[in-house]
Amino acid sequence: MAAKKIKLEQDKELKIFKEQQKQDMKLLKQEHDLLPKGSKKEAFRKRKEEKEIEQSEKERQFLENQRERMEKHMKQLADQHRQKIALLESQYLQQKQQLLRAREAALWEMEKNQLHDKHQLAKGQLKDLFFLKRHQMLNRHQKEIDQMKRSNQAKEEEAQRYQLLDKKRHPKVIKNQSKVRAQMFKQSLRLSTVGSPEEDRLKMKQFEENEKKRMKSEAARLEAKHKKQWEKLLLDNETALRELEQLQAEKRKMLMEHETQKIKELDDQYQNELREWKSQLVPRKQKLEEEFFHQKEDQEKFYGSALSSGDGPTSHSTLSPGSLRKKDPSSARHSTII
Repeated sequence: MAAKKIKLEQDKELKIFKEQQKQDMKLLKQEHDLLPKGSKKEAFRKRKEEKEIEQSEKERQFLENQRERMEKHMKQLADQHRQKIALLESQYLQQKQQLLRAREAALWEMEKNQLHDKHQLAKGQLKDLFFLKRHQMLNRHQKEIDQMKRSNQAKEEEAQRYQLLDKKRHPKVIKNQSKVRAQMFKQSLRLSTVGSPEEDRLKMKQFEENEKKRMKSEAARLEAKHKKQWEKLLLDNETALRELEQLQAEKRKMLMEHETQKIKELDDQYQNELREWKSQLVPRKQKLEEEFFHQKEDQEKFYGSALSSGDGPTSHSTLSPGSLRKKDPSSARHSTII
């Protein structure tokens, strides 16, 4: 459209130029008519030839000037068009690279979140497993406690029954023993000829009093024996229960320590995986930026000065692969996800 418009303008200029030449020829003819008749014809012919040569040269120069202006203008249009295309291509490449950077950053963030979610899931499963083990252990320990309490209670009830029977049986045994001893004592008195009947009665009375004291002493001894046996039984039962509770507490402590160790191992594994992922992320970033750099470099080579004059350098396009390698990974774009 621009070339057509320029062509129309030049055609108008050429038409005006030729009209001007025609006017010049008319003026020349008018001047010829004013000359004397004797030399009019020869002078007009000579002036006409000179004028035609002059006009022909002017027309040639005029057309040459139009052609040069047309070529210059077309070159300017071509340069402007090339510069515009270069600018659009540069903007497109920048936008494309920004989108790819954002995509890679989102991908890296997703990978990091996946590592974290995987760790949290494994950690939760491990805690659930140990929670189940603790629950089962507590139930088992409670059953052991209940069983020992029932066993201790059975021992105490058995001891109480034995002592009750012993208490019931003991007076009869002591009484029978006392009767036998009394008979033996009476028989010894009858066989003895030393004392009088009155002395024998006194001795018998003294013997009976001693027997009463002995029976009381035997009853007290039995009571003390039962008390000692009962206290020993209670102490043994309490000691056994305390030892069982202590053993169970040790088992629970060992289970908690085992859980803590497993969680620590899981955390260490996650940290190692995260460090390995971060170490792989740096070369991935460098590779991406190197690829962007080469794309920008190829574009600049293709468009040359049109791109450099129409588009200023960006922060990413000016980075070279060497500078990317030397650059601290923590200062790279999207480094906040590390």
